[in-house]
Amino acid sequence: MDTQAIMDLAVDLARQPRTPEDCEIYVPSSSVRRAVFGIDADTGTILAAKELGYDLVIAHHPLGGKATFGIMKMYAKHAANLARAGVPRTAALAAVRAMEAEHAPRIHATNYDHVPSVARLLGMPLMNVHNPCDEIGRRVMDETLKKSVRRTSKISSAVAALSKLPEFANAETRIEIRMGRPTNPIGTWVVLHGAGTNGGYHVAKCAFDHGIDTVLYIHVDPGHLKRLHDEFGPRGEHNLIVTGHVASDSIGVNVLVRELRARGLEVTCMSGVVEP
Repeated sequence: MDTQAIMDLAVDLARQPRTPEDCEIYVPSSSVRRAVFGIDADTGTILAAKELGYDLVIAHHPLGGKATFGIMKMYAKHAANLARAGVPRTAALAAVRAMEAEHAPRIHATNYDHVPSVARLLGMPLMNVHNPCDEIGRRVMDETLKKSVRRTSKISSAVAALSKLPEFANAETRIEIRMGRPTNPIGTWVVLHGAGTNGGYHVAKCAFDHGIDTVLYIHVDPGHLKRLHDEFGPRGEHNLIVTGHVASDSIGVNVLVRELRARGLEVTCMSGVVEP
């Protein structure tokens, strides 16, 4: 396979019409037989892969280039996920705009060429596949809950159902209830994953303000969590389940890895990928 075929496969698996802006082929290859796949990659990863004779480094998270800035366009997917759960689209878009305002200065300051420039210098093929894997993972978690819980089910039952997925069962982290009580009913819920990064205070508040009882994030900033606690209470009726970053990312990554291996590629997982 070449690097474009790998990207196209990921997009097809996610049922997406085109490659999302937070994915990029930094250094292409026309022939890939051995690849290393990690949640993250850096210059050390590239050097090690070169030394060990791999043909390609695939990272999940963006490593620079256009994908670093393209991730901002993924935030709008939070609005789509909220709208599917019944939140008015105008309110959902306002939450996304507030989220964008917080992230934009940090992203603007990023050294977007550091890691890609090392790969180019070494002639080491490099790419990242972000949103397609996250969308696959969101769908798996969403479908798992739909099959396992009702609105009257307890939060602890939702955690137990998700914990049976092999990535969560094999991870060093555990699914945490960061707001609410294990005995609370799950009520109306939404999995807010596959939108660049977690929605933080703004997106969760929007959900809670518009009738959603339970939000599922894969990670949350402590400062944003404190703001939610201060406003809604840490053990009130609103629930925030945090599934764990690398374990959650691994769900979609593993789907892609299995398909690559089925096509004859040798894929070595590293950098946080929790294999089944």
